[in-house]
Order: sequence, then C-alpha cells, then structure tokens
Amino acid sequence: MLINDIVIALSFVLAVISLISVLFTNKKLLFGIITLILFGYFYYQNSKYNVADNVTILTFIMGITLLALEIFIPSFGVIGIIGLILTGYSVMDSFSDSMMGILVLVVTALAIILTVTIYVKLGFDRSLFDRMILSNTNSSTRGYNSKTNHNNLVGKTGLSKSILRPTGRIEIDGNTYDAKSESDFISKDRNVLVTSIKNGHIIVKEIA
Repeated sequence: MLINDIVIALSFVLAVISLISVLFTNKKLLFGIITLILFGYFYYQNSKYNVADNVTILTFIMGITLLALEIFIPSFGVIGIIGLILTGYSVMDSFSDSMMGILVLVVTALAIILTVTIYVKLGFDRSLFDRMILSNTNSSTRGYNSKTNHNNLVGKTGLSKSILRPTGRIEIDGNTYDAKSESDFISKDRNVLVTSIKNGHIIVKEIA
C-alpha cells in the first residue's frame, strides 16, 4: 500500500510540474494533456482504493478553478488563498494517512519552487500574469515598445490597455508599452501616470 501511495503521490507532483510547464512554455497542448492524464490517474487510483470520494474531487476542481480565476479577477489574493486551501484540503483528503497528504503538499511546494527557478534560469522570465495579460503579439508595427530608454516618458499620462497585476500594457501618445504598477493592480481603461523608470521597467500609478 505504501508503494501505491508513493506512485499516486508522484503522479500528483508530476501533474503540478506539467501544469507549470503549460504556463511557462509554448507546448501548452502537450503539457495540458499530460496534466489532465496525471490528475485523472491520481484521482482514479484514489477512488479505486476508496480514499477519494466525489466531494474530494469536486473540492479539488473548485480549488483549481479559483486559482485560475485569481489570475483574471483582482481580489487582493482572496480568491487565490481560498483556492489554495481547497486544493490543499482535497490532496490531504486523498490519502488515508494525513501525514502522507502533508508530505505530498510539502514535496509539491518544493517541486513548484524548483521548477519555476529552472524555467527562469533557462530564460523563461515572463511571469504568468505577463503571459496572460500580454497575450497579443507585440511588434513595432502595432506601436509596441520593449525595454529601451523610456526616461522621456516620466511625468506623462496614458491609459491602461489591460489589467496591471502588477504588469500589463499601457498606451501613451498612441504607442503601447509594457508597464508595472506601483500598487497591486490597476484595472483596464484607467488613466495612469508614469512615475519612474526602474531597470528599464516603466512604473505607473493610477490617477483620477
């Protein structure tokens, strides 16, 4: 039974790693399928041994859904925290031994940190929010400006073209730029002021 628990736990950890790969790479379909297969195997095996019931599976789905919503809906982390709690509870409830569930959560957390670190080191330095918010292809033909000398923008006002959480897109004088908000987030179509340039990043704040 211990060996079976280890195999099931490993499938969950690998599923999470695969999910992170969906967020960081262009092989979204491949890693998405792998993620679904591994999560499916994880809960199928738990259901097979009468450990995970429908409530556990539903709780997990709700947790993952809330974590996904946190990306798009500004909630100061409330939705994300609830999602983490539900997901963590469902994982712990998926094992007959609660200590095994805790161990899986700890190993998964370490795996997440290690995987993200590796991707960043390999050059996948755009965050999840950057990928979701800046999904449209940016090019000079569309008025897009990447990291260049933007000191001349300090003091100028513009409009947020996407949600800044804290990064997103702004438009100034008809040109589109990557920008980062001073606060947690700025909603779309809000007036913004460029306050400074830090390490090539345009820093903005919302104004009335």
